[in-house]
Amino acid sequence: MKKTLFTLALLAALMFCGCNENNPISSIIDEITNPDNKQEMPEEPIIRGTGIVDRIFNRENPVPLHLAPSQNQMAYSQMGADFAQKLFNKLCLEAEAGKNVCISPLSLEIALGMLANGVETEACSEMLDIIAGSGVSPDSLNAWYYKLRAALEATNCVRLANALWTQVGYPIKADFISTNQTYYDAEVGNLDFTKTQEAYDSICRWAYDHTYGNIRELNLPISKATKLVLANATWFGANWAVPFVKYETKKATFTLSDGTTQQVDMMMNGGNFTYKEKPTYQIIELPFGVFQKDEYEYDELIDTPYSMLIALPKEGFSANDILADIEWEVNGKAPVKVQLPKFNFKTTNELMPPMKELGINKLFATPLYGINPDLCVGLINQDVSVKIDENGAEMAAITEIVLLYTSDPDNPGPTPIDFNANHPFVFAVRDNVSHNLLFIGKVETIEEN
Repeated sequence: MKKTLFTLALLAALMFCGCNENNPISSIIDEITNPDNKQEMPEEPIIRGTGIVDRIFNRENPVPLHLAPSQNQMAYSQMGADFAQKLFNKLCLEAEAGKNVCISPLSLEIALGMLANGVETEACSEMLDIIAGSGVSPDSLNAWYYKLRAALEATNCVRLANALWTQVGYPIKADFISTNQTYYDAEVGNLDFTKTQEAYDSICRWAYDHTYGNIRELNLPISKATKLVLANATWFGANWAVPFVKYETKKATFTLSDGTTQQVDMMMNGGNFTYKEKPTYQIIELPFGVFQKDEYEYDELIDTPYSMLIALPKEGFSANDILADIEWEVNGKAPVKVQLPKFNFKTTNELMPPMKELGINKLFATPLYGINPDLCVGLINQDVSVKIDENGAEMAAITEIVLLYTSDPDNPGPTPIDFNANHPFVFAVRDNVSHNLLFIGKVETIEEN
């Protein structure tokens, strides 16, 4: 049976500044954690209590992914991967011809996990059945994402952040706020959404800070009906286990789906890689991490917390043609000569329409009693940034959920297999333990920087 587990990678951002006795942020924290303090919440969200942590992320020194998911939690990841593949396929098939596509399933699923804490039971069950599995409760999902976040961030390659902005003076259920602070370390802030540009700018600053500057602007319409914005930031940065050598990068021809061509910077590498060949495509796994090496050559891969998998259509097939057939589980080694273009692009995707087509409907037609019964989901959007070069990968995503007032990703030996990504391809980034999808994308064109 075809396995659909696959994953994609990684993203989310910037260290928070630490706090000390002289740091004014400590007084802001007190305003949130001390119920007797009557001062206003800050406009800019900040992390509650001990949530402020000074973390240093070092992509050059990745740490193994120490994660021991339960059988149920592995099932969550499987269902999440299935949902992500279907959602991604819909976006690709409906996208404008020649347009690159990328989403972060991890970012979306975390944001939906936060939202689930305020959704009416029947609508919540419908959504969680599709994204996590039958019978999964918000409490179970909260515990899983709390565990997963700690494990992913400990690898030094991933940064996750969450936030809630509420309309100044607008009542939001306290349990919804406190649950998301407890399990998702959600930052909480108040904004005046009637000042639409100021509110938008504030959220964009948060996105910029938590994606290491990779995402500066959001596809985020703010109106006077906006009462709450929920957001997840996911950042991934890692070096290749075996980097591409920069002086080997040459100009080469990339053939687009419509037959036209463009000149791109084509990176070169070679060695024994995890590889599989199917009737319509080739697929290779390029690991991020560190090799144990002797004086002359890389020997044993000792740390592979994450991998990028690339599915390359064979002649006569397009990237869209292979979407439904891709099996992201790859076994077996082969000597491969890899040619991969450097690429760098940004995408934005409005996700409510395809989510409805996949069966999530009640979420958008039910009052949010656990947040405020006068609110409804008005927008689910995701902005993504992708950069691939000789050193490695950096990806980032911001998922925004807007709640409105209801009225309104050469070893010598046998002849190496040629894996020449000189035409559109599909990629995914995943963790190699629970196989959570961090990113999945399709490259149709190589955009100029």
